[in-house]
Amino acid sequence: MVEVEKGLNFTAFDSMEDMLDCYRQSLEAKNRSHKTINWYLDILKRYYTFLESSHLIKPIDELGKQELQSYIQHLKESPRWPNKPTTKKDACKLSPYSIKGHVVAIKAFWGWLAEEGYVMHNPLVKFPVPKVPQCLIKTLTIEQIEKLVGAIDKSTASGIKYYCVIMILLDTGIRISELVSTKMADLDLSHGLITVLGKGQKQRVVVFSKWTRKVILNYINTSRPQLCSVESVYLFPAIDGSHISSNSVQQYLKRLAQRAGLEGIRCSPHVFRHTFATQSIANEANVFALKDIMGHSSLQTTMKYVHLQVSDLKAQHSKFSPVAGLFQSK
Repeated sequence: MVEVEKGLNFTAFDSMEDMLDCYRQSLEAKNRSHKTINWYLDILKRYYTFLESSHLIKPIDELGKQELQSYIQHLKESPRWPNKPTTKKDACKLSPYSIKGHVVAIKAFWGWLAEEGYVMHNPLVKFPVPKVPQCLIKTLTIEQIEKLVGAIDKSTASGIKYYCVIMILLDTGIRISELVSTKMADLDLSHGLITVLGKGQKQRVVVFSKWTRKVILNYINTSRPQLCSVESVYLFPAIDGSHISSNSVQQYLKRLAQRAGLEGIRCSPHVFRHTFATQSIANEANVFALKDIMGHSSLQTTMKYVHLQVSDLKAQHSKFSPVAGLFQSK
């Protein structure tokens, strides 16, 4: 543990920077992803900026609930992208989910401070995490998926690549970050398996169908060599041999949805993940097996992903409704 003077003050930026650097090293030692680490640090830097601009800077062992409550109120009145030049005064506000994320990150940081002995006690240990609306994320229907796939230009190398990306996402339910970082060595085409490196550097194996296997083989044999002129270990390489970005897939899907005429329909890799989970449950998949397939650490997380479409609810309702049973028996 790095020795830091008790009551460290945030008034000196260098001291704050050193503290966050220590925190970064701790998160890296716990195998947190770079994306997660940067998310934590960005939030903490934003919290520090708020404390400084609001004249709330104190020794770190004197900061606690009152300052965090003030910060939450500040976030509720803040635009989603505060540093964007084009942000207007009436720009959309931070969502309750984003505000909850800020509180979770700050509470985690203070937990680390107490654990490492930088503060005598954690004043935020019982600080309540803001409640958020329990909204169901809409998934794609089979008809909408057919429209999306039909809008892909499969005569081009890029079209074949993205068709392969979509098929894998829909067939396995893996995260987009897991897919873009998949290497050729992670594929077992003979048995229809992909070894995935998920959150917390945890490996798991997911299965894909014989139909997706054909799509992958076609992509590897025809499209992949055209899209990358250098040797690459990745299944979906960028032109320089690194892997394609998650953002490039997200932007392609937005354009594809417009081309397919799916106005007002959210189309993203995460929606594909929800769609996979929902369709799996609708087709009577074992929720415990789904938990392992999705790479969730708890069953509670899996249940948040799973909800039935209205058509599925109607079909299930007709099976168990006493009223339906009363008239169907006649």
